[in-house]
Amino acid sequence: MSEHDIAKTLHLQSAFSQLSADERPIPAQLPPEERLALRKLPFEQAHNFRDLGGYLSGDGRYTRWGKIYRTDKLSSLSEQDQRYLQRLGVKRIVDFRSDEERNTAPHTLHPESRILIDPLPINVEAAQIERVTARLQEQNVSAEDMVEFLMSANRAMVTHFTDTYRNWIHSLLSDDHYPQLFHCTAGKDRTGLAAALLLRALGVSEETVMEDYLATNHYTAARIDEIIRQIQEMDVFKVEETVIRTLFHVQPQYINAAFEVIAERYGDIETYLQDGLALDRFQREQLRDMLLEEL
Repeated sequence: MSEHDIAKTLHLQSAFSQLSADERPIPAQLPPEERLALRKLPFEQAHNFRDLGGYLSGDGRYTRWGKIYRTDKLSSLSEQDQRYLQRLGVKRIVDFRSDEERNTAPHTLHPESRILIDPLPINVEAAQIERVTARLQEQNVSAEDMVEFLMSANRAMVTHFTDTYRNWIHSLLSDDHYPQLFHCTAGKDRTGLAAALLLRALGVSEETVMEDYLATNHYTAARIDEIIRQIQEMDVFKVEETVIRTLFHVQPQYINAAFEVIAERYGDIETYLQDGLALDRFQREQLRDMLLEEL
């Protein structure tokens, strides 16, 4: 997306998030030419909630709108947010957070919600934003330290949690799991790699996958500024702004660290999808037929 498209998306998202749940638009229900501007959906208290539709695959088809979403945590949804989530028709929420994260910040869903919540914990400390933020109070951490910390986290997601990603991606072969939403706490590291692996399995290019990954920085910019403002107002919490921004932003080298491990252990992404995630040719085609469409 261009800077103009991103600015338009953020403006629309901000305006629509003030509307009632019934008035907020749903991208999949809009004309195709209007969907991209609402890739980030208008939630008040979910700051990185996105539809993964509209990405071009190598076979000329596009990822379907309204089938699969990615987001940050859902523990503070407003009443209107909860109703809006119901309107999206989500049937399954996959939660990559640790047990500790889920217990500390449980989902806030509509009382009548029948959404299945499926915990698939990925216990990588550097990806647990709230725990890392708390530790910054006790340690003298530089921005460079934080970069290495997050690169290590991405490596660990491959070395220690490929089984988890395998279980998740195989669950996507079931029709009754859609529409589906997957998330972690900030919706950027564990969720970012999940989105990248899925999009690559669907034949989306490396460049587009990276664009989706880096979009977190644009979509959460206002939220990050607010967090920094709150932290700076806390006299007992003296942390350099660059360190906080490094923690909450994403950088290409973070997710590239994961793909470097994939290359070292499997040779390339195609072999990882086949051997690491155990997706054979038939299952790849099945997944693509479910999640791709022609325009």
